[in-house]
Amino acid sequence: MSSLFQYRPLFSVQLLIDYYLTEEAGLYQNTPENLMEDVLENQVNTYNIERDLYIEPIDTTKKLLKDNRLIFKRNSRGFFVSGQVSPLASDLFTPFIPLDEPFSLQFAVYIQNPYFYNFTNVRLESDLENKDQFIYYFSNRVNNVVNNETLYLSSPVSDFNDSYAYEASEIFIDADALPNPIMLEAIENNGPGAFNADNWREIFEDVNPLFQFVTNTDRIVSRPSIFKINVENVAEEILVFFINDHNGNLAKRIRYNTPDTGTPLIECELNLRMLDSGCYHIEVQDAIGNSLPELSLTFFMDDNIYQQRPFAIIECFHEPDGSLGEYRWLDQNNQNRLLSPEYTIRWKNRATWWRYYYETAPDLTSSVLENLDPNVNSPNNRILISTSPLALTQIGREIPVILGNGDSQLFPNPDIQMIYPENGRIYSELNMGGGLGPPE
Repeated sequence: MSSLFQYRPLFSVQLLIDYYLTEEAGLYQNTPENLMEDVLENQVNTYNIERDLYIEPIDTTKKLLKDNRLIFKRNSRGFFVSGQVSPLASDLFTPFIPLDEPFSLQFAVYIQNPYFYNFTNVRLESDLENKDQFIYYFSNRVNNVVNNETLYLSSPVSDFNDSYAYEASEIFIDADALPNPIMLEAIENNGPGAFNADNWREIFEDVNPLFQFVTNTDRIVSRPSIFKINVENVAEEILVFFINDHNGNLAKRIRYNTPDTGTPLIECELNLRMLDSGCYHIEVQDAIGNSLPELSLTFFMDDNIYQQRPFAIIECFHEPDGSLGEYRWLDQNNQNRLLSPEYTIRWKNRATWWRYYYETAPDLTSSVLENLDPNVNSPNNRILISTSPLALTQIGREIPVILGNGDSQLFPNPDIQMIYPENGRIYSELNMGGGLGPPE
């Protein structure tokens, strides 16, 4: 009998970035000598998430892993957590240490590539200066299963929201479109307001079911265990704060009374040190029980995380009652055998308008590019611009033109280092002998 310990994955998480792993057709290299399917396969085989993101367990999770004889391991696509197991039958295993109590494992995600925001469609941070501290939060409680196969940790991509200010390259899914839902991408900043088709373009027209990408819905705020909330705008003398955990259960109730009768509260300090690190939601009521939604807040609370400011938190829960459904690690109806689910987080690649700067107007024609200004006397006539936003990819895409002498040519793609938000659009620029922008 072998005395070696056996370990098997409890679960794994793959973090996919479409800049590297695009499935878009019509890109470069699709020649008989270099078939696109071979190029895309090579992209998958050489993919390494640590070029861009670094994942590690937070301190409390490191202790949980040790106590339960669990091992955290990174791989080229993300990470997995393995546990010491006992065999049930051929290729069937159960945890050696019974996982009879509920718990969660939390992992911090840090950006390693300074251009991550450039080639993903993550909302740009320029609008967050001097504002709140945001963090992306992913969890296996989200219940975002696609095609009974892909278990996403990001929230479902939402429908159009007329109260939201969309940034160029953000997306929504029209679930009511026929015969299948469609995904639309903002070509420029728009909203709040009614839907205007001129601000959007359909993407992934031939994909069904659609991918579930990370969106702004996955962003919450980060808070320390003691923090203040400004309540001046509600002008109330009595406020009751209900702090609910991830299950919606009340974790703490705090009541505040103004020290001076007739003077509304201005600021309330919440002391939540007795609560565990995790995701919480605050609901606030006035003295007679009326809800005050403008004070509601979903946040991740952890003192170290608040100081370290990671890009994201991944939280994976274990519930021994099997309530996590397809996201559960163990089959409670079959001797707690390992199910080893694979979770997915996926970022869409950013689409930008491409501008080519010439010293003088080039003599060429293209179905993909046009003169920024058709007036031949305009200084901007020398600038070519794409007819629509183009998604950035590592392998590049074909930009075909016909030169004045009849020869065909493929234009270069822009670098990811150079993107420029300008007048509600996001641009990539290439110097073709005429410098760079902005246009005159």
